Amino acid sequence: MPSEIVWNDAYARASAVAEKLRLPIGDPLTWDFSSNLEAFAALDLASASIESLELGDRQAQESGQICIMLWIPQGKMNTPTVLSIMNAFEATFRTEPADPDKRWPAGLFYDGQNYTPPSFLGQTGNWYVATLMVDYRWQNITEQTP
Repeated sequence: MPSEIVWNDAYARASAVAEKLRLPIGDPLTWDFSSNLEAFAALDLASASIESLELGDRQAQESGQICIMLWIPQGKMNTPTVLSIMNAFEATFRTEPADPDKRWPAGLFYDGQNYTPPSFLGQTGNWYVATLMVDYRWQNITEQTP
């Protein structure tokens, strides 16, 4: 089960990049993307699993993937621009912010990344999608609530 700590941190990072690029970004559960005519980004948690670090231990590690999708209207953006945007998203999960108030939460680690470019020959319709998958690990202490 993905944790809100991971979602909040990933969304804050992706939103900061999108704001600098003047690119709308949204939560796929709350934003109606159907009326968009310009490029936009969406953030989702693609998968997650949780394992106890030791038997009987309250400490657990969640691991999963964050998915950042750049939706591109057909004919509106060239390849170097798409790569530049995706590289900016990639960098925010690879480097620590200089501002100590925006550092990763203790126990959160961003690991490998995978980029899937739009498959222009294989896609039909009015939109292309470039996808960045960021692997993460989140170590926390499980609290039992009644």
